[in-house]
Amino acid sequence: MRIAVLTHGVSPFGHQLAEAFVRLGHEAEIISMTSFEFGVGGRIRMRVLGPPDFKPWETNARSVYLKMVGSLRSALRETRPDVLLALYLSSAGVLARLSGHPHVVVSALGSDVNQRIGSRFWRAVFRWVCRRAVLVHAVSEPLAQTLASTVGVDAAKLLVMPIGIDTRELAYTDPAARPNAGELICTRAHKPLYDHATLVRAMARLKARGVRCHLTFTSRTQVESTKALVCEHGVEDVVTFLPGYEYAELPSLLGSRDVYVSTSQSDGTSQSLLEALSTGTFPVVSDIQANRPWVEHGRTGLLFPPGDDAALADRLAEALARPDLRAAAAPLNRRLAVEKGDINRLVGRLLAAFERCLST
Repeated sequence: MRIAVLTHGVSPFGHQLAEAFVRLGHEAEIISMTSFEFGVGGRIRMRVLGPPDFKPWETNARSVYLKMVGSLRSALRETRPDVLLALYLSSAGVLARLSGHPHVVVSALGSDVNQRIGSRFWRAVFRWVCRRAVLVHAVSEPLAQTLASTVGVDAAKLLVMPIGIDTRELAYTDPAARPNAGELICTRAHKPLYDHATLVRAMARLKARGVRCHLTFTSRTQVESTKALVCEHGVEDVVTFLPGYEYAELPSLLGSRDVYVSTSQSDGTSQSLLEALSTGTFPVVSDIQANRPWVEHGRTGLLFPPGDDAALADRLAEALARPDLRAAAAPLNRRLAVEKGDINRLVGRLLAAFERCLST
């Protein structure tokens, strides 16, 4: 099977899927709407549709996307993929719908739907995209329920499963090898949905209480707003910002920290959380529907009410004070990631769904 993956080059998900397709003997290429920040092996062809400086969060994105339609159609005529897989319903999904390809599969990943579903305009766009798609993939059951109830996607057209992560690349770090020195890490992008303001306020509380801890933010996307909050709350001495990272560095980044933190207000199945679980990094995450299947409060991680910085500070202090809890949770989380979140196990379901769509 020949598969074209339409995605954003700033996201690793399309690269991971393309690699998994190739490992299973299929042909895959990546067509990106933005410049690449994650490299893949030479087996996979990569091309960029958008201008080199295109940043969807800073630009009049709608007009830029429309200009890509002709280039996408030309690329598809050249390679003639059997399936066009569009990651992110609100961007690649729209572009794929305009391409005219007969076998479009759209993938809803979380924020692409959750941030827009309250808009009448976007609900109409989602219906228009999903009506033409031969398959609608949602990374979590809550996301699928939203698409079914609000957008009207037929259950027979929905496939619900996380994209998954390659647990072979995200190696497990034994708790005994971790610093046990209050090292926290957040790998989420600096978008309003991920609510880093709550995390910064929690860090200020921990500093005032004299809790020994240090937080590292790894993403460079839209980072200035978070940096301003860090200065406002006077926690520059306990917060570090990395200038991004190569995906190959992620196991080391996670493995050298004690606790992974996410303050997301909503989500699909979080790839970042799966990465933390795979490496055995103890999760402290918001108590939202998407996280509950992956984190058992008090056993495999700690949950806090979204937006509650006081509760988050308490949970982080508890996690740091209990190396026994972190040590007990680590192998359980690794096992969960391997059994239910590994892309090499999950991608077969996606390919089987592609085959069914092509045969009808």
